[in-house]
Amino acid sequence: MLWFIWREHTNTANLLNHKDNLNMMIKARLVVEGNVQGVSYRALVKQIARRLGIKGLVRNLEEKGVEIFCGSSNESVLRNFVKMIDKKGDIKEPFSLNVEKINIYREGEKGYVNPPVQFKTFDVDYKIKLDPFQKESIEKSEIGGLLLLDTREEVKGSRKDIKGVKNEIKEFRTETKESFNSLDEKYHIVSQSLKSSDETQKMMKEELSEMRKEFSQSRGQIAKLVEHIGLLVKDHIEKEEKSGKL
Repeated sequence: MLWFIWREHTNTANLLNHKDNLNMMIKARLVVEGNVQGVSYRALVKQIARRLGIKGLVRNLEEKGVEIFCGSSNESVLRNFVKMIDKKGDIKEPFSLNVEKINIYREGEKGYVNPPVQFKTFDVDYKIKLDPFQKESIEKSEIGGLLLLDTREEVKGSRKDIKGVKNEIKEFRTETKESFNSLDEKYHIVSQSLKSSDETQKMMKEELSEMRKEFSQSRGQIAKLVEHIGLLVKDHIEKEEKSGKL
């Protein structure tokens, strides 16, 4: 059966092979480093462990880390447990849960110590004697902290979504402005073309009017010329009659 020793600064795992009886309880001690105290991390570990059916306990260390004793007969369950409690947050935020490193010590290895008590389920060790009411109050406050943390993450995600929408609106405005500028440019060209066409039509009308005037004048001159020719012909005929030629 495979087991593993987890040493990481960048969450990479080095695995070692171990052969154990499948029916035996696999026990390990985890030392979690990072911003894991005062951020409801113990409540999160408890909820995940109980969901997976893992037995053990979790407690704060004096060195600001968290110590976890866990046991299961299923290695894959323990692997999954380690992955689920390896939470990452914003290192710049003092109240953001952030796991930097998880050290895992298997039973029998250097670094492993026996748990302070035998466990039948998974629980939080507050290191002080509490009555049921006090314990329930602390657990509820930590669960409330988890819910608040989830809410903050959702709000943060919503802000990112809103920012994304704002960027989309800004891009839409830019595209719309470019489209209107392009349309205005095209309209200007059409407008200029129509204006030029109007001017051409005006010039043609003026030329046609001049031609009509000239034609009218020419027609009058032709009429006068025809009338003059008629008089000349009449005068010629009268002269011929007088001379006896007609």
